Amino acid sequence: MAHPSLGLPPRDVSAGLPAAAGRLRANRRRLARLALENTVRQTPGFDAAYDDAALRLFLRDFERHIEQLARSMETGDRYFLTHYAEWLVPVMRRRRVPMKHFMALLRGLRDAAATVLTPDESEVAADYVARTEAVLQHHRRLPGDHRGNPIVRFFWKGAGILDDEIV
Repeated sequence: MAHPSLGLPPRDVSAGLPAAAGRLRANRRRLARLALENTVRQTPGFDAAYDDAALRLFLRDFERHIEQLARSMETGDRYFLTHYAEWLVPVMRRRRVPMKHFMALLRGLRDAAATVLTPDESEVAADYVARTEAVLQHHRRLPGDHRGNPIVRFFWKGAGILDDEIV
């Protein structure tokens, strides 16, 4: 990680796609609304799981998600988005948001960002979101993210077998 006190130079903001980052930042309010609408439309039961206050909170959070995606796009480094998403895991746990819904929010952001990006830039953004989802896959296995099947849990006692599908 680039850090001035370690003697490393800061990340170059022109190394990636700075024009794409500029378009994301310029349209962040519209993209936030569109991303939340995409998430609600594509994820069954999402709007039923959260009240209006939680949906407004997600809408506010999307502006920060867009900024992190823009930083990743302008530097050409997925670090900004993946590190930010991992930092959000405890926050989402405290809000009682399962990882599958958080990843659905990221997919909604990916689809909304495609409306202002060129096809090549959209592929880069989709790659960043996919890599972030791969990092977040580990957190789906943590207790509290899914109710699980009590019968399977009784027999397997957390052995890790079939945790993702059944337990």
